[in-house]
Amino acid sequence: MGWTGVVLWRGERLDAEEITRFARRVEDAGLASLWVPETWVRDAGIQLALAAQATRTLRLGAGILNIYGRSPGFLAQTAAELDVLSGGRFILRIGVSGRAVIEGWHAQPFRRPLQRTRETLAALRQAFAGERVEAEGEFLRMRGFRLRRGPVQERVPIYLAANGPRNTRLAGELADGWIPFLIPFSRFREAMAPLAEGARAAGRAPGAVDAAPFIYFSPGEDLARARERVMPELGFYVGAMGVYYHAQLARWGYAGEADRIRAAWGEGGRAAAARAVPDALVDDLALCGPPSRLAEGLARLREAGITHPILRLPETMEEEEAAAALDLIGKLG
Repeated sequence: MGWTGVVLWRGERLDAEEITRFARRVEDAGLASLWVPETWVRDAGIQLALAAQATRTLRLGAGILNIYGRSPGFLAQTAAELDVLSGGRFILRIGVSGRAVIEGWHAQPFRRPLQRTRETLAALRQAFAGERVEAEGEFLRMRGFRLRRGPVQERVPIYLAANGPRNTRLAGELADGWIPFLIPFSRFREAMAPLAEGARAAGRAPGAVDAAPFIYFSPGEDLARARERVMPELGFYVGAMGVYYHAQLARWGYAGEADRIRAAWGEGGRAAAARAVPDALVDDLALCGPPSRLAEGLARLREAGITHPILRLPETMEEEEAAAALDLIGKLG
């Protein structure tokens, strides 16, 4: 089994049969893991249950379940059940999402997310260990909750979605894995420094945490066409997803590019924002091009300390192209 994972392709549109077919293809290609996002329209737990029943060896990850939309008890129940359904192959990835989603959609106050994450992690560890959860924190006050059917794994892996330094440090301190998104490749070593700091502060080895970023992957002999596939999606995150990813790229040295992408989105929407994404930024955020170039990119990620790249295929791919991409990923990693 390889070291790479993949995100469920077209997860917002696939029906049950297509989800199971894609999961089997990921497993047949020899990949390490399949990750199911929970964004705006689908419940990740149901999709993961379908994938669990369709596969036998593939690791299955939720990416992400936000800690405001589900209580710690609900998170624990969902994770334990998915671990049982998969025979001990489940990975729980949690995160905080953003203020617009949490307050606008889930009707919860978005306050001190770092502390809430810390308290949620502690409650989940207690629950997965078979203990009665007793919590008296700033946000969580729980009494007597206990899983009646616990997970298969002695320690269900909990990965933390984190991009900023404080959340990344918390991942190093308490989590089993760290999953960032849209951090430039050229800055990965710097971005991972808080991960090692958190691990050392908790008495853990700096490499104890699985470094598993979501990364766009667009194969093709025509490099320009391969880049074009991911430009609309990159443009959407920078131009339309509030201020978060715009600010993140500015922090990592792409302020001018981020400003131009956001301005283009405001003037002409997705197509204009895609045209505003420069090739240099694409190459620092995504793996694009022929197999030899993709292999070199994966090798550089490994050298930078990435232990589990989770690859995301462009939505514009046809099903046959996506299947071929899975086979290629299997051969490369």
